Amino acid sequence: MNVSELLNTLKKNWIASAALCILAGLLLVLFPGAALNSLCYILGGFAIATGVIRMVRYFNQDHTYPVIFQSDLIVGLFALGLGLFMVTNPQAVLSAIPTLFGILLIGFGISNILRSLDAKKAGISHWAVLLCLAVLSILSGAIIMSNPFATLEVAVVVIGAALIYEGVSDIVIVLTVGKRIQSWRSSQ
Repeated sequence: MNVSELLNTLKKNWIASAALCILAGLLLVLFPGAALNSLCYILGGFAIATGVIRMVRYFNQDHTYPVIFQSDLIVGLFALGLGLFMVTNPQAVLSAIPTLFGILLIGFGISNILRSLDAKKAGISHWAVLLCLAVLSILSGAIIMSNPFATLEVAVVVIGAALIYEGVSDIVIVLTVGKRIQSWRSSQ
């Protein structure tokens, strides 16, 4: 394969990859709820498969070295249970993610309020800015926790938009670089 063929192959592969990125982004933007549910089903299926494999391995061992596989039954049961819960209750699983994030934001906000008060005691002039940011963090956490699933869907749409942008920019870069390489090679 000569350099020209290699560059053409790379260009086609890069454009195909960018097109898949755009397609994935469009699916996330247009169907965020379905994408989240699908992700939950995929992860749940993976957990179920892991659980079954671990349990089969536990029951099929010859018990010559029981210490090596003793956790397989517990891990297998846990993974199987988690997977079944994810597949049967995707909304509960998905709503837990933003709720946990909201709790983290509130916790960080409370911690930052204490830091801003310490900054005031230490004579730092911008302590009020720190206090406002801490309150904003707490409010953000409360907003996220008030409607966790909508928050998660917005995040999925933003991720989808970023994928679309990435795909389009990759295609523009490939076409621009390809033209520059062609003009450079023709000048040689």
